[in-house]
Amino acid sequence: MHRRTQIIGLLLLGVAALAFAWSPALRAAAHDFFQGFRFRRLLIVPYTFSMPAATGETLSRILGEDLTFEPVEPRMVQSLSEAEALLSFPIRLPAGVKEFITLQVMPAASARWTIDVGHLREALHAAGADEVTIPDSLHGTVLTVTVGPVLLATFEAEGNPYGWAQAPLPVYTMQPEGDIRPLAEAAMRLMGMPAGEARRLARTVDWQTTLLLPIPMAPGMTMAVESVSLGDREGTLFTFPQAAHTPGGETLPVRFLLWHDEAFLYVIGGPGAEPGRLIAWARAIR
Repeated sequence: MHRRTQIIGLLLLGVAALAFAWSPALRAAAHDFFQGFRFRRLLIVPYTFSMPAATGETLSRILGEDLTFEPVEPRMVQSLSEAEALLSFPIRLPAGVKEFITLQVMPAASARWTIDVGHLREALHAAGADEVTIPDSLHGTVLTVTVGPVLLATFEAEGNPYGWAQAPLPVYTMQPEGDIRPLAEAAMRLMGMPAGEARRLARTVDWQTTLLLPIPMAPGMTMAVESVSLGDREGTLFTFPQAAHTPGGETLPVRFLLWHDEAFLYVIGGPGAEPGRLIAWARAIR
C-alpha cells in the first residue's frame, strides 16, 4: 500500500486519540467524585460546526488565562517492553498481530479550566450564545481532566496498514462539586454546536456516567458514525468515505473503531479497513 495511505491512516487515528485528550468539551463533560470519575457510556454527537474564524480567536483571547494545559510530545520507542515501561500498563495486541511497525508513547497530561464567570459570559456573548445562563455560584470552580499515557502504534495485516491506540480511561474532577449542566451547555455552544442541540444534551445526558464526545463537522464534510455491538459492550465505527487513495488513484474509505472497557479506551482502523475485521479485533480484546 502506498505510503500516503499509511500516513493518512495514522494521522486520523492520532487525531482521534488526541481529540479525547484535548477537546474543550471533555474539559466540560466532568462530574465530580473527588477521587476521579470514570465513565461507563460514551455518547458520540456529530454536528455541523458554524463559527467564523475571527470569533474563535476572540474566544481564545477571552478564556486563554482561565485554561491551563501541559503540552506533551510523543516519544518514539523501539520495543513493546520499552513502551510498557513508560506506559505502566500492559499493551494489548490485536489478535494475530505479532509486532508493530512503529510505536509511540504520549505521556499523561492534564488540562484545567478555572471558571471565571465574567470571562465565560463575555465569551458566550461573543459567540452569540447569550441564551446560556451561568450562575454566579460557579465562579472559581475548577474542572480538571487527566488523559494518558497513550500508546500510538501502526502495524500491517495482509499487506494493509492499520493504526492502534490504547489509553487508560480519562479521569475527571470538579471542585467544588456542583451542577455541571450550565458549563456543559456553555462548552458545547463555544465549540459551535447549535443552541437547541447543546441545551437538549446538557439537560438530558447523565453526566455522572456518560462521556460526551461532540464531533464538529465542516459544512459539506462527509463522515458516517455507527454504533456497533461488540458482544457485552458497544463500539462506535467512524467512516470517512474518500479519505485515502491507492497508488492507482482509487479512492478508499478510512474507517476506525472506538470502544472502551472497564480500564482502557481503544481505537483501531486504517484506509480500506473492513468493518467486520475491526469488530472481530475489538471483540477479541479482553
